[in-house]
Amino acid sequence: MEQIRLNEDNEVSLKVVLTKYQVSKFNSLASNLVIKNGVAYVPSTELHGVLLTRSRQRAKEIVNAYRNTLRIYLIEAHNLEIDGDDPYIRPIGLQILLDQLSIDNPRRATEYRASAALLTYIVANYPQLAIEDQIRERDRRTIQAQVWRNLKRRHTCCQLTGRLFNGETEKHIHHIIAESIRPDLAASENNLIVISGEVHDEYHAWVTAGGYEVNKATLRNFARRKGYSLAWDNFSS
Repeated sequence: MEQIRLNEDNEVSLKVVLTKYQVSKFNSLASNLVIKNGVAYVPSTELHGVLLTRSRQRAKEIVNAYRNTLRIYLIEAHNLEIDGDDPYIRPIGLQILLDQLSIDNPRRATEYRASAALLTYIVANYPQLAIEDQIRERDRRTIQAQVWRNLKRRHTCCQLTGRLFNGETEKHIHHIIAESIRPDLAASENNLIVISGEVHDEYHAWVTAGGYEVNKATLRNFARRKGYSLAWDNFSS
């Protein structure tokens, strides 16, 4: 398998086994993407390029044939506040469809996989989606920072050791369940405790040494081993 290589501008050259006509249809699709609440939607009228057919009608027939698979990824135009009767589909649904088509039609499997790769490339680089992602991340971080400030003001003692914070003690915010595991709980007070920096470092060193996952059970075990408080253990994930 050929290795991924970057050019001098840190860009990946995408090689696909598609015709110029097929690629041109992807450009048409890209110009008609709809972004709603940070989610991309593809008009069902522009699927003939993705599904490697020259006919919109044939593309519609393919979608209908796999409608049970795609049902949860389809959304009516009026729900996106768009005029028209044709539904829109989330790109993840198209990825699943292309994967299934490559299984059902091995002769064209390479082309379907190339189509999936190009679709991913277009969505990943769509300017409006990138901007909305940045806005959502900024808002998320702002909310999280406010929650952290409130918690630090509220707690005068380390929630594990019970020791009072003083001018020489760093207050750290710890995620009971790691943010990488449950990003939806990153700003949830139920998933956050205020502990001293020293204890925080000690916990993560113990987790790393033992190869444990950062979660509620691990923190509970750590607290028991050290004789620390379990008063924080009051929420169910």
